[in-house]
Amino acid sequence: MGSRAGNRKLRRTGRHHAPRNTGKLAHRLAVAAPAVAMLGILAGVGYGIADFTSPAAAAPGSGGAGGAQAPARPLGQQLAAGMARSPAAVKDTRPRPRATPSASAKARPSSKPKRKARKARTTAAVSCSGTSGLLPMNYAAIVQFMIAHGYSHNAAAGMAGNIYQESKGNPESVGMGGGGLIGWTPLPSGFVTGNPSADLQTQLAAILTYNQGWAQYIPALNAASSPAAAADIYVTDFERAGIPAASTREASAEAVAAACRLLAAGPAGAA
Repeated sequence: MGSRAGNRKLRRTGRHHAPRNTGKLAHRLAVAAPAVAMLGILAGVGYGIADFTSPAAAAPGSGGAGGAQAPARPLGQQLAAGMARSPAAVKDTRPRPRATPSASAKARPSSKPKRKARKARTTAAVSCSGTSGLLPMNYAAIVQFMIAHGYSHNAAAGMAGNIYQESKGNPESVGMGGGGLIGWTPLPSGFVTGNPSADLQTQLAAILTYNQGWAQYIPALNAASSPAAAADIYVTDFERAGIPAASTREASAEAVAAACRLLAAGPAGAA
């Protein structure tokens, strides 16, 4: 009886009694609950337990094929980063389906006006015909060439009238130390070769170059009010002929304008 009493565990009550096993177990669970909940959050956002407990995960240079890994951050900072990356704080970046336009929207015409195609500016072809004695040779080719290169109708007729006085429009004309369409003195080499068609084109291009030497007068030539006025400007400011014979140049210019119907067509703007 006494031995049994000695072996029997006494159940004490009062302020200083020993805690029961069940009380200890409940206390431990209460302490461990926040840690378990935190591990659950970290697992949900991509952190595993090994991130905090495994020495290999925290060791520098253990990043595998990705190269050296940064030193592990303190546990408190990792926990804060895990909370920030919780599913509630992560923005949803999944692609959203595009709304398809309704049938009425597809059928609705665009309010933007269509751009009109720009029409290329073309110089109207000049048709010349006439038998007047004051018309120089090749006058149609002379007028068409000058208009195509930006001279007004009156300016083209005025230059043709001057050519009539200088060479009668013959590119093979030679005399008095000069020659060619406008009576170049001296006559440049290669201007008269015995090939009238080729020499005509050579000399017409040379007239354009010659006119650029007096470029300050080109605007006035193009703005001339009549073929006769253009002929006067050309002989005075461009050719500066020793024998002006202005009346002949003026009459020929008017004849060219009439034969090519330039007066009815009006002046062409300079290019």
